[in-house]
Parts: sequence; structure tokens; C-alpha cells
Amino acid sequence: MSTATKNAFLGTFKHITRRTAAGRVPQVTKPIVSAPMNGWSGSRLVAAVANHGGMPIYPIGYFTDPAAILKDLQTIPSLLNDDNKDDSKFMPYGVGFITFWLDRQGPELLLSILKGQGDQLNGHSTPRPPAAVWFSFGDYKPYLNMVREHAVAGTKVIVQVQTVQQALEAQQDNVDVIVLQGTESGGHGAQRVVPLMTLVPEVAQALQERASTPGSGLAMPAVLAAGGISNAAQVRAVQAMGASGVVIGTGFMPTNESHGPQIAKDRLLQTGDGGENTVRTRIFDELREFDWPQGYDGRVVRNLVTQREEEDLRERGLFEQKGPAVFKLLREDRTGTKQDWERATKEQDFDLLPLWCGAGVGMLKKQVSAANFMDQLMGDQQ
Repeated sequence: MSTATKNAFLGTFKHITRRTAAGRVPQVTKPIVSAPMNGWSGSRLVAAVANHGGMPIYPIGYFTDPAAILKDLQTIPSLLNDDNKDDSKFMPYGVGFITFWLDRQGPELLLSILKGQGDQLNGHSTPRPPAAVWFSFGDYKPYLNMVREHAVAGTKVIVQVQTVQQALEAQQDNVDVIVLQGTESGGHGAQRVVPLMTLVPEVAQALQERASTPGSGLAMPAVLAAGGISNAAQVRAVQAMGASGVVIGTGFMPTNESHGPQIAKDRLLQTGDGGENTVRTRIFDELREFDWPQGYDGRVVRNLVTQREEEDLRERGLFEQKGPAVFKLLREDRTGTKQDWERATKEQDFDLLPLWCGAGVGMLKKQVSAANFMDQLMGDQQ
């Protein structure tokens, strides 16, 4: 039995192949997905993960300039170990959308990407779309219909969820891959969500029960675990609980190929005890003036802003400050202004800026290549 047959995630992408001297072989050989992280998951990291057998997700994020996104996507093909430009249907990566932001900006960029406009043709006649489209945070269903109507046959849909009910709804919608995001995860996620130790086995059991019910007509989707995963032992653990593989964000941030600033990579590697030294908060969305829907917050490395937010809550009873008042936290005497935020952004001052990361950050000790990190995650499974 092949590895792809045994692993539901690898089986989902077994049609993505590359040419070798010995014939065509699977492109996706490791059940590792690099998360779509704004400012970090750029073209170099996407290519590095794809070249080493993973499935990278390029972050569309808070896009305001679709042309710039397409131009950046067009830089990826030249970085790939890709000898089959003339006969492959897909690019060996996915694209990740923040669904509520897609609602605000409209579907035109999604449609352009589905048509392969992010490919760089270089002589092959058919533009290649991404192998997968990822949706997080919002109602993906209108866009699911769009993918099924306009995408090349074989395009996979990945949906990130935080509850059992959301997972069951995604199964009902026949999505291909369900990502279970636990509270350990870095960056944005649901405020009310359980750890992976509970979420993964409960969802896996619920999905399997429905798939095995006679007459349900429902398939068992591939399940991935996301949140605080930094080493091979954790990968084996979530697989034992029912996940096919993992989604990694924080672990790829301090790799050589990630696009984040070196000062931030160094700070991540110096952060130990992730449970103590990271915190979930909405304060940075207020500072960035991003109107995130209620019910979501994000995990960051503790800094002066989170410290002052906690002090104000403890000593003054202030909670979730909003609007211009939030900028006061940028100074110890609470006289901060928006100009202080603009300065911190320009100077990359992570005492004030958010450094999004998961609770597993304390297990990251050394800057390595993306391929090296993936090998560490796979451990003895290689």
C-alpha cells in the first residue's frame, strides 16, 4: 500500500505529480501544510515547502491590490524544482483567503487566481491555477460554489474550523480538507475554542460516524491539526488522535526562507515557555484599525502593549479598549497616539508591534531551513 493511500491528506493530493527520470511521482509527500501568514509566507517559503514535499498556502490576507498579489504569485514558478511546466494542471501550492475580507473586497481576485492568472507561462500554453483554495474566518459557502463552478477539475478546497459543529457542516459541504484550529494556535482564531487534545479526537470521531452511516452519502475528509505544533512527537500525537497531518505557522516563521524580519525571527527563538509568554488578545486589531468580527482574537508574544492592557484591566477595569483610546497604551504614561504606532511600524519595534505566534514557540531553538524543519517534524516517519 502506498503512503498516499494510507494517509488521507496525501491521497487527496496524489494527482499533483512531478516528472523525474524514473517517471512521474507524487509532488506532495509529507502531510505538512505551511500556514498562510501575512508578511511571512511569501514566495520563497512557498517554494521551499513545495520543493520539499509539503503543501504551502500562500496568504492572500488583507488584500487591497489584486494586481500586486497576482504579480507576486507569478514569481513563484521560477523558484520551484518544476520540470513539468508543460504538462501539469496545477501549481503545487494553495492560496489562503480570509473569508470575511473576501466579502468586503469582492470575488474578482479569487476568480482570477482560479483561471491561473497567478502563473508565469514561460512557454507552456495552459495557465496553471493553485492546487487548493483555503478559507478561514467567515461564511465560505458562496465561494465554495464559485470554486466548483469556475475552478479546474481537481482543485481542492480546504476549510479551517474551530468547533465540532463547523467541522460537520464542512463535511456536509463535501470539502476536501478540514483544518482543526486549537486554542494553542498563533495569529487569529476563535476566542471560544478548546485545545487540540480535545478538538481533534472529538471531531475525527464525529466525522467518521457520519461518513460510516448507511445512506449518508458523506465522505470522510482529510483532517489536519493546527495549533502550537513544533516537533515530531506532536505530529505523531495528533495523527494518533485522528488527524492525517498538520498545519504549521509559527515553526516556519524563523526559517531561513520566511519573509519576516530577522529581528522578529530572533525574538521568536528567544521566547520560551509559550504558555506563559504568549497571550490571546484583540488589542492589535484595534491598533491596526482592522475591523475583525466579534468572536475572534489572536495569540501574540507578550510585549509592552499586552502588559499595559492587562494592567488596565486589573487596576482600572478597562477591557477591550477601542478607537483612539487604544493608542494610549503605546506609552507607559498612557499618552500614546496614532503617530507612536506609525513610528513603531516604521522602526519594526516589537515591544509595541504584534508578533503573532503559537503556544509551541518555546520548542523552537534554532534558525534552520524550511526543509530542515520539515525533516524534524517528520522524524522517523520519513
